[in-house]
Amino acid sequence: MKFLFLSLLAFLVTPTAAIAEEHFLILAKKGTGLERIEMDNLEDCKELGEQWSAIARTHTYACLKSN
Repeated sequence: MKFLFLSLLAFLVTPTAAIAEEHFLILAKKGTGLERIEMDNLEDCKELGEQWSAIARTHTYACLKSN
């Protein structure tokens, strides 16, 4: 009984952010490496990535979603 109570308590106090999806914007500039930025949602990720790509032809991006 004690184990069940502790299990339920642990589930209830687990932050919801640990369950939520995460989105990452990966920026690349030819010859300099990669940069990873955590984003709130996929739409913002794509918007910022498009702005990054518009700077120069050597700038590329990718939006990744993890669970």
